[in-house]
Amino acid sequence: MNAMNASSQRARLEALAAAGQLDRAGLALGLRRLACLPSAADWLRFADRLLLGLGSVLLLGGIVFFFAANWQALHRFTKIALAAAPLAVCALLAWRAGLQRMAGQAWLGAACVLAGVLLAVIGQIYQTGADSELLFFAWALLILPWVLVAQTPWLWLFWLLLGNVALLLYIAGRMDVWAVFLLADGLFWAPLLLNATALLLWELAWPRFPWLRASYAPRLLALAAAVAATALGVGWWWLGAERTWRWMPYVPLLYAGWLGATLWFYRHRRHDILPLAAAAFSAIFVTMAGVLKHLRFREAFAFDFLLVGVLIAGLTALATFWLRRVAAAWEAGEGER
Repeated sequence: MNAMNASSQRARLEALAAAGQLDRAGLALGLRRLACLPSAADWLRFADRLLLGLGSVLLLGGIVFFFAANWQALHRFTKIALAAAPLAVCALLAWRAGLQRMAGQAWLGAACVLAGVLLAVIGQIYQTGADSELLFFAWALLILPWVLVAQTPWLWLFWLLLGNVALLLYIAGRMDVWAVFLLADGLFWAPLLLNATALLLWELAWPRFPWLRASYAPRLLALAAAVAATALGVGWWWLGAERTWRWMPYVPLLYAGWLGATLWFYRHRRHDILPLAAAAFSAIFVTMAGVLKHLRFREAFAFDFLLVGVLIAGLTALATFWLRRVAAAWEAGEGER
């Protein structure tokens, strides 16, 4: 039973319980049969993974803060050794535990994080004058073989996060020399193209590779693409009129293409309400950026603020109404099958 059909069946059981035709025990039994209520084994699995994740995060945080608190008191070789030793231990434990187990994946994830710590320690000891984005780019490049071997969705998302940080640092660090580049303002497109391409590849690959079938991964990628598209659309309103920008006038075509593709795919091909909500509220943000661009806020500023508030409330209500209609249509379609 797929998620949409289970949701429809759950809504029917809850309606029967609300009408008094089903008691609490019957409702609980029905929800348990539909796998809507977690079993004891599910709770134990959840607690095991939660504690494993929290323990890994606390351990890595302790290592990072240890260097921050004792940086001046440590010799440079001691710093490198203290950063490299946990990295080697984590990699060894990942190999011993096996990447098929959650513990092995957690150890390998810790090793990937410690690889960045080691690069940062070396960069601080031997000041090479390299830019910050090179650290994250080298970090992503160094752990790429481990990410390929691990076949873990959250590790791929971490790798993509490093790529986004490196890209954003590169763009921010080159703002003063845009004139040197032929396609200078074209780099503003890069975050959207990166995340949208990653989402497209994920959607194409997950039917063939079972380990990619994690619902949170494409949703996070869709949110990242929506944030990048929103930033690009808002920037177009405020930078598009500048004559020095070569590629900003073409942003509406790129934004409309992303918005239309997202709405069509997740509305008709693969039902998922979260990417639709992200796309809808991105359109609201971009629209309101255009409204704010053309409002004067001089004499009748009170009316302008009232107009902005009414537009935001109206567009948000319209988007919410549409999303609820889409969800109801999905449930009705599943119920007819």
